[in-house]
Amino acid sequence: MLRGFASLLILTLTSVGAFCAERTVDADSKRQEMLKLLADPLPSGAVTKHGASFYGPDNLYEYMDGGADIFVLYGVRTLMHADLRAEAVEVTVDVFDMGAPDTAFGIYAAERSPGFHYKAIGTEGYQYEGMLNFLQDRYYVKLLGFGDGADALLEKLSQLLSQRIGSNPGFPKLLAKLPAENRIPHSEQYIPASPLGHAFLAPAYAVAYKADDREYKLLVTVASDAADAQKRLKQLEQHFATSGQCQPATELGEGAIRASNSFEGSVLAETKGQYLLLLLNPGKGSEQFMRNVAAGLE
Repeated sequence: MLRGFASLLILTLTSVGAFCAERTVDADSKRQEMLKLLADPLPSGAVTKHGASFYGPDNLYEYMDGGADIFVLYGVRTLMHADLRAEAVEVTVDVFDMGAPDTAFGIYAAERSPGFHYKAIGTEGYQYEGMLNFLQDRYYVKLLGFGDGADALLEKLSQLLSQRIGSNPGFPKLLAKLPAENRIPHSEQYIPASPLGHAFLAPAYAVAYKADDREYKLLVTVASDAADAQKRLKQLEQHFATSGQCQPATELGEGAIRASNSFEGSVLAETKGQYLLLLLNPGKGSEQFMRNVAAGLE
């Protein structure tokens, strides 16, 4: 019996060791892939000052301190950090491997603002004095420059990094299926956890709209299937029934609700296949808007 237990223990430890070794090899491979982004030659004769350093979700706080939490929330895999110098210009390069295009978009969108100056770089980028950030594939790239000519160097460096990243799947495909009319540009978001403070609404995409001086927001929760979406709608219905008021929105079809409370305000909600659709601050024409959303998801 003890001999059998020992054999099982050895087998288990061997499997764990193999798994850890595999993860180490994979991490090393990803780091080598990221290092190629900063291989010579770099624009304007720029050189790395001390080589690149790497951080993961377990130690990202050592570099970012209080700013690490949101990156961990969005699933950061690796940060490659490097300091460059080209004559009088100092540049800080931070390349975040977020593991997947959706989560890379999520953290990028969380840090952008509709009022930024946007650029055609990668999937999308934005720039203001001494800073240029862009999204491409599973990467979120952040560049900071100091000194005369910094902005010009950031332009050249971003183009080179984008070219070396290569693949560019664009924005999450779901966003293209949502209504374009009255959409506030650059307002789209991806929320991986607890939209509006509710775990059952995650993950979700959010888009802001404006019409007739009224802003409203669409939240699209991605469930595993239609039954799961309906289950989440029931949870939402129960939440409003206990915190405010909730009634059927029969004009939108069976199961749809119209609800309100003092926290979320008024909402319309329904399901469409695997999606739970939630409209915040509905007004005149909201029923037709929801029908358009549902039709786009067919």
